[in-house]
Amino acid sequence: MFYRHALEGSGRSQRPTLKKVFALAGLFILLAGCLQSEPIQSETTKILLDTPSAGWQLAPLEAWETDEAIYCLFQLNPPQGLSAQVITSIVSEMQLPASEKLKKHVVLGKTWNWSSDSDVEFLNSLEAFKEQLGEGARIVDLPTPKP
Repeated sequence: MFYRHALEGSGRSQRPTLKKVFALAGLFILLAGCLQSEPIQSETTKILLDTPSAGWQLAPLEAWETDEAIYCLFQLNPPQGLSAQVITSIVSEMQLPASEKLKKHVVLGKTWNWSSDSDVEFLNSLEAFKEQLGEGARIVDLPTPKP
């Protein structure tokens, strides 16, 4: 009760000002526009490798774009502990923004001496990969994977 009398006595209006109404209306319009916007188109690139034993994992790291291609970088991780000594195929995927450019797969972490696929380039380090790219390359913002 005292609060209402204090406001009335101070000359403040209890009605929202026109400025606040327009600010809220603008916020709602912006929010509605965001909810109706089209999602960025994406595509999935897959890589299949044969490994010398079970337990190897292939994880997507990052993607780099040049004028000619998009380089998809993956990391091979060896098995933890004991694993079956049998040739095993493993698959990994990477979500990319949709593009007509050629996709090239580059893998780090290979320790065996035979190649399982001629379309995959195997490098020893991230530094070697970045040196190979040259100066005009730029990192690609990867879309978040769909659940």
